[in-house]
Amino acid sequence: MKESGRITRTQFLAVCGLAVAGAAAAQKPRRAQRRPNFLVIVSDDHAFRAIGYNNPIVKTPHMGRLAGDGIIFDRAYIATPICAASRASMLTGLFPQQHGSVGLDGAGFHRNVVEERNYPTLAHMLGETGYDTAFFGKSHLGPPTDYGFAFGEEQPDRQDNTIFASATEFVQSRKENDTPFLMWVATHQPHIPVEPGEEWLELYKDADIQVDPNFMESPPERSEFNQGLPGEHFYRESRDDPDFTGLRSGPPRTKEQTIEFMRYYYAVISRLDSQIGALVDTLKAAGQYENTVIVYIGDNGYHLGNHGLGNKITMHEESARVPMFLHWDGLRKTGVRSESLVSSLDIFPTLLDLAGLDAPDGLMGKSLTPLFSNPDKSHRDYVASECVGVGGKPGEGHRMVCTGEWKYILTDTNEEVLYHLTDDPYEMNDVSGADGNAAILDKLRGYMREWMREVGDTHAAPSGWRV
Repeated sequence: MKESGRITRTQFLAVCGLAVAGAAAAQKPRRAQRRPNFLVIVSDDHAFRAIGYNNPIVKTPHMGRLAGDGIIFDRAYIATPICAASRASMLTGLFPQQHGSVGLDGAGFHRNVVEERNYPTLAHMLGETGYDTAFFGKSHLGPPTDYGFAFGEEQPDRQDNTIFASATEFVQSRKENDTPFLMWVATHQPHIPVEPGEEWLELYKDADIQVDPNFMESPPERSEFNQGLPGEHFYRESRDDPDFTGLRSGPPRTKEQTIEFMRYYYAVISRLDSQIGALVDTLKAAGQYENTVIVYIGDNGYHLGNHGLGNKITMHEESARVPMFLHWDGLRKTGVRSESLVSSLDIFPTLLDLAGLDAPDGLMGKSLTPLFSNPDKSHRDYVASECVGVGGKPGEGHRMVCTGEWKYILTDTNEEVLYHLTDDPYEMNDVSGADGNAAILDKLRGYMREWMREVGDTHAAPSGWRV
């Protein structure tokens, strides 16, 4: 039986083909032709406005070519805007309150995925059906070989040089190997400290960098902006933070300081872009490029001083919305941008679909393949995100549902916030109390109730409506 999106141990053993009494055999692909390789690149703290196809100031020519010859998901939202939990969600296809790792705490993931094997990861499923699987970079969840990858390790190189060197070596080894592979490259960049080097800073020496309309030097004291425990007014990476040391940390800060920080931040993204370009060249040299599905996504966004904040954690666009694109020579349409609402949880079922495999019951994402032929197709009624507490306790923190036009935020202290994103893309005007918005507010409350039931959210909802 499925419980609030939870996959049972029996289902896990069945889909992964592990040898136990009564377990079903591993899946066989639905089609016999050569299955594609998968390269998933997950960057750290990449703001959705900080990529060349969204902001011409940012120099990302390699990612621009990949995205321009593929499909860009303009309305991509992360399951949770905090590193460890976000990565666990991508790997399991579940929200944090389902897989058990909330905030920066990986213990729930380790218990449910590594020890008790309650949930299969994407690496488990592809590995058990004939894929070679490799992980290089920032795990945040322990050794990757503990959760399904056959090769790879956690690599603490903040500039990602060793990560891309390992990935390059792995691709070169595939030159005479037709076995399909999943390679997961998890970078440290552009996470602070931003240390790009003069070569990359030179690209932005004369750049006319501007702050966004919702830039502030400090945030309003409302729970919507809180990045700490419920009821606090705590702001990560603030000028009062003992770790705030110039460019080693992020906003909030003055406008001039923010612009200088953005110069370094963009330079780091340009270096990452160059590393991705070199890896793509290696795929081409190995004869693997045409048959490799490349997915790029940020593990969460970054405020860059917008709303007076640094870091992420809140439910604003800067925090929960991320750059995401997919490149593959097998796409029916290329050079397209989709405005459909997509989630980081969609990566898991999409890659299974492309591999000819059925997704296990309980995944919270949906395959993106229908958007490949019809980018304007409605993918879902709403997309959800949660950040249930840096204290690591389920039920705390913020959550939101977004229809594309509207966003409803339920904060850690049950403040309700409503933004009309069509008219207010920078989320500067809460219209939850405006005349004429009662119907849309109730509709989004309904979506929130539905989502909370599905994930087993233990948060005590506001008086007046029940989960």
